[in-house]
Amino acid sequence: MIGYAFVVAGLTAVVTTWTARPLDSLADIPWWSHAIALAIVVATWAPVSGQLDRSVHQLVYGQRDDAYEVAGRVYRQLSDDLLPTLAAVLARTLALPFVEIEAGGDVVTSHGVAPEGAAIVTIPLTHQQLRLGTLRVSGRRRGDRLSATDVRLLEDLARHVATTLAVQHSREQLVTAREEERRRIRRDLHDGLGPTLASLALQLGVAQRTLRTDPQAAEHLIAELRADVRQATAEIRRLVYELRPPMLDEFGLVDALRHLRPGDGVTRTVSAPEPMPALPAAVEVAIYRIAAEALHNASRHAQAARCAVELAAAGESVTLTVTDDGRGLPAGYLAGVGHHSMRERSAELGGTIEIGHAPGGGTRVTATFPVRTDA
Repeated sequence: MIGYAFVVAGLTAVVTTWTARPLDSLADIPWWSHAIALAIVVATWAPVSGQLDRSVHQLVYGQRDDAYEVAGRVYRQLSDDLLPTLAAVLARTLALPFVEIEAGGDVVTSHGVAPEGAAIVTIPLTHQQLRLGTLRVSGRRRGDRLSATDVRLLEDLARHVATTLAVQHSREQLVTAREEERRRIRRDLHDGLGPTLASLALQLGVAQRTLRTDPQAAEHLIAELRADVRQATAEIRRLVYELRPPMLDEFGLVDALRHLRPGDGVTRTVSAPEPMPALPAAVEVAIYRIAAEALHNASRHAQAARCAVELAAAGESVTLTVTDDGRGLPAGYLAGVGHHSMRERSAELGGTIEIGHAPGGGTRVTATFPVRTDA
């Protein structure tokens, strides 16, 4: 840009010098200087005029014609600051007077004010067929409407914005779920296991004092203590199991699935690739919990006789499929606590889950999780 400016200035100076001289003196200028000047003008006219045209266009309309540059700027902004300044980036890059991003019924960020009478364009922000929010922009002046090119570019950018909203929403869900889990564990330890252990300490003191004076009473008290210790041990195991099923550490994911018991009279088969790729611990727990819930539903609600559990790993995803031959989902089916729990477990890890009718009858649950199977 600076080089072009120097060329334009030089040409301007040459032309000014020539036009300022008397006409009869122009004949004294050698013919070859005219040829050189003409060659310079021909060689620099196209790039200089093109650069000037782009500069004026960018000044008036922003960089909307360079879709890759716009997308690159938006993507870099999403990577650095997420949403707080995204509206300002879109407004500045596309020369838009008003940009607003809404999510969950609240305005996340906005920039500028829409000109009076300017048309407002509303673009939904969707991720995996789920609407997360809305992008609103206005025309550049009164009575102005955005062109079809502008709208197409904004629709392309909206996909990046929706992905960012989904990531932010998932992070919030994970933080909330983690804090709720911590609160539950704290309550169980404080209200359940803590008093039990304190009571055991007191009973041991009483047993110690009565051991010499009344051995029979002390023996009876020690028997009660043994029962209380077994109960406390069972409570500790329950807490550990809720954090992570012990069978995953003892047997691995595939064998842990084989140890699941769907119910009396229900046969179950498990198939998985050999060798099974290593998965993140959180994904293993989610797969195990979803499979356990699906088998429980098949036995208790669907009255199934056979269930098939399949694991498949492809690329950077792993898929769990549980199929039963039961009576299937009833008409007007409404998701219960179990199905909501399965959906929450998959959403927390950025996965998807489908619960529907299986071919030939019964119910099929398919959960897919994004993972790096080569990790």
